[in-house]
Amino acid sequence: MSDKAQILLLLEDFASKDRMGSFLINNTTPDFRFIRPSGNPIDAEGFAEMWSSGDLVLETSEITKIHKLDFFGEDAAMCVFTLGSKFIYKGTSNDDLPTVTSIFKKVEGEWKIAWMQRSSGQSDMSLW
Repeated sequence: MSDKAQILLLLEDFASKDRMGSFLINNTTPDFRFIRPSGNPIDAEGFAEMWSSGDLVLETSEITKIHKLDFFGEDAAMCVFTLGSKFIYKGTSNDDLPTVTSIFKKVEGEWKIAWMQRSSGQSDMSLW
């Protein structure tokens, strides 16, 4: 499988409604951070705990569009994508279309997510 296909599969698995919370535990680098719309970072375990707390209920999730996927040498890549998601947070429904920037590192021949940063609210798709 090509490097591009492996990264796209990682993103598809990340966006899975059934695995979003737990997926990052085994598919990130040890120094992984997810920067939330508030600007606050969280590691993979914290991300999983956030989803399993009951405060968040994911209804739908999908990669809406890949905007950019660039490789830097043989062991680093960056991807920018739009993630469509509907979820309930502490009883409040959300229908978000954020832009997500992600950095990948190849560790012992396997691609891992090293960084993700999610915008808030609604991305204007006409700007892409």
